[in-house]
Amino acid sequence: MDRKASAAAAVQLAVSNPVSISTSFGGVARNVAENLCRLDASVTLVSRVGADSDGTAILEALGRLPLRLDHLGIAADRPTAFHLIVLQPDGEMLVSVADMRIYDDLTPQRLAALPAGVWTAEAIFADCNLPAESLAYLAGQRSAGRRLAVNAVSPAKAARADGILPAIDHLFVNAAEAAALIGQDESDRGPETAARALLDRGVGEVVVTLGAEGLLAATPDAVLHLQSLPGPLCDVTGAGDALAAAFLDARLRGRSLDAAARRALAAARLTVECTQSVNASLTPETLDQMVS
Repeated sequence: MDRKASAAAAVQLAVSNPVSISTSFGGVARNVAENLCRLDASVTLVSRVGADSDGTAILEALGRLPLRLDHLGIAADRPTAFHLIVLQPDGEMLVSVADMRIYDDLTPQRLAALPAGVWTAEAIFADCNLPAESLAYLAGQRSAGRRLAVNAVSPAKAARADGILPAIDHLFVNAAEAAALIGQDESDRGPETAARALLDRGVGEVVVTLGAEGLLAATPDAVLHLQSLPGPLCDVTGAGDALAAAFLDARLRGRSLDAAARRALAAARLTVECTQSVNASLTPETLDQMVS
């Protein structure tokens, strides 16, 4: 659950700041799953919510999507994950705090108990809120016909993916997360250098999100840098998740690196224009019009 505190004026530290509070459904994997559904992909969400009002609300909302929820469990002893975000008046994030302990329940043993049919999917998307050993289990499910996509989540949690880099087909990071994964300070090396270092460590494709500067997408054969699409900024929350979903969807459908990156930026543009973490206006047709 995303709770957003939008400041009425520039935030001052160590004093009380006037804000307006809003709540929306969030979570990296949940956001990506919803965005993929809106792009007409067939999606199964494997996750956990708490036995609380937040969990109930999330389940009810997910139930209105064409999303398989057979393997979304309920934890009696942990709260539903939440993310508290402080936004400056211009919509940019100042700081966030989160309680993601419930994802520690998604152990390799719990994943191994899933029906075999779950692993027939064309791709697995995972985020680094999962324990490192669970990410390693998912890396073991990758095969020649099944891709693994990973979102680093934060510089601190990115390290959980360090041991599986050669198994990752699509890695989504921001500049700070990329630097953390290669063991360098962000200021020491630019995003292209960091992306190439990650490719050298076995990653198939790297997408580095650069905020207002767009994105950098890199494969062993090509590197491209595209600027963000112009438009109003309401709230940046969820933009990176929409970007990852649209990029992954496009690549799974056989689109080129350039086409996938342009659709990803279009999805991010739609997201920052709304107050929710996923824009309900996202459709394949909308992206077609935005990139034409």
